[in-house]
Amino acid sequence: MMVPTELFKYKNFEKYTILSLLNKGLWIPKPVQLNDPFDSQLNLLVSDVSKAEFIEYFGKFQHWYKNKTGKFITYNGFDDLFENGKPATYLKQKAGMVADYWNEKAETAGVLSLSSDPINTLMWSHYGNNHSGICIGYCPKKIFPKSISMVSDWLHEVEYKEESEITRNAYLLYAASGMWHSNDAAFRLFFKTLCTKSINWKYEKEWRYLLPENGGRVFNLNIEAITSITFGLNTSIETKTAISHLLRYHQKKTRFYQTVRDDHSAKLCRYIMDINSRYWGESPERH
Repeated sequence: MMVPTELFKYKNFEKYTILSLLNKGLWIPKPVQLNDPFDSQLNLLVSDVSKAEFIEYFGKFQHWYKNKTGKFITYNGFDDLFENGKPATYLKQKAGMVADYWNEKAETAGVLSLSSDPINTLMWSHYGNNHSGICIGYCPKKIFPKSISMVSDWLHEVEYKEESEITRNAYLLYAASGMWHSNDAAFRLFFKTLCTKSINWKYEKEWRYLLPENGGRVFNLNIEAITSITFGLNTSIETKTAISHLLRYHQKKTRFYQTVRDDHSAKLCRYIMDINSRYWGESPERH
């Protein structure tokens, strides 16, 4: 997985943003605190599936296992897992345990959502206070400096699927984990499930950190993780000045950018702002 060198967080410039920058804090919400009730709130259900469906999802595990190890794994006991075409008692118990365990783990997970695109018009409209806020750029390797492996292990690119293709069935997820073949297989699928969203959200180009059992907390932010600040079309001069002063307070050298309308299309582009940039004293929008 190629991790981008910079990821972005769109923010409304209000008191919590100011306090976050002033106190070097980073808020990591729980899934229930996200804006999409289907996002990371697994609510796995133990609804009956057919043996054919179960075997199909076990095949997904076989494919992953072969890619990972070069070996093909088989299982010949599927008939014993079903009675009269429905999951047998043993399989029901296993699926119930998976549902309870994953639902509990998902409830307490921390989810830090970031984007790979700082000039997305929809993102500016939805999360950047109608282009009046800011977009903070971060270096992924410096966000959590105490855990170097977190960049590769806990940072994931979000996968977007049709809603009908997103599985929330405990039987099928149990099968896709190789019937909990190993913790590696199970948690790989758990993280993948937490990082799968409806295709309706594809425009976000999201990457996310998953922090098990650490949701709803403020983490200490290494100020060196901040790589850039991008201002929206309507970001006020006062906000630009305040952001500049906040980072200067931490003696942090940061690249500043101004978004502007593209001359040839209905897109955004951005220009770097040096100390003499006219955008420190005026808006790119002509009202």
